[in-house]
Amino acid sequence: MTDPRGIGFALLPDSPENRLATALVSHASDLSEAAQSLELAREAGEGSALWMPLTMHAVTAYVRPFIHSAVRHRLDRMSCFPGIPDERRSLHETIRRYRNTTVAHSQSTLVLPVALAVLDTRGLVTDVRGFCVTQQMPGAIAAEFDELIDTVRTLVAEATRPVLHALREHYRRVDAATVSGWPGPDVASAPDTDFTAAQARNRNPRFTAYAHTESRPLPPEADVEAAPDAVPMERRVPPGL
Repeated sequence: MTDPRGIGFALLPDSPENRLATALVSHASDLSEAAQSLELAREAGEGSALWMPLTMHAVTAYVRPFIHSAVRHRLDRMSCFPGIPDERRSLHETIRRYRNTTVAHSQSTLVLPVALAVLDTRGLVTDVRGFCVTQQMPGAIAAEFDELIDTVRTLVAEATRPVLHALREHYRRVDAATVSGWPGPDVASAPDTDFTAAQARNRNPRFTAYAHTESRPLPPEADVEAAPDAVPMERRVPPGL
């Protein structure tokens, strides 16, 4: 792979160090997603209709590195990660609980689903309606959450730096012929109708890009006959040829 400047790119071969770097990059991506979502929520404001979905997504993305995964180690169980600082641990646990009991599952008292009776002036039931009240993340908590995300992102960046440095120093000694034999990523394309998210990631880098495609109908025959330049080719062939 090369860019317009002629700089090439190659995937590193599989190794424990490469897998460690890949896992840290994956965790960093989740944390960046959380930071971006929370930033958009705070820009929209606590009173915006975007506040709840954006803060909830920020929570989901932030907690991903700290739950079981079939394709990477949990961030808080990696020896290179120093752990959540003591002054941030209480909020970290609050965010985890909020995700588990409210965002991923509707189990906490932050959500109140009820069936309400509508009464008339005599106190008699005239109707029954469903109603649900949900407590969104308070703005003050969101501000602290923003600082927590920034702290963890910094810790992950610091943990990643020596891993990348070690890989850099090792592979700088590899000759070009060896590098040219490294396998590239398995990149495929497919129509958006095939989008399922059913395949799990593994050690062999694979990516599928889904795009929307539409078939364009041919112009009606009447339109073709009406255009002189659109006369079928066989009508233009001189007689005798």
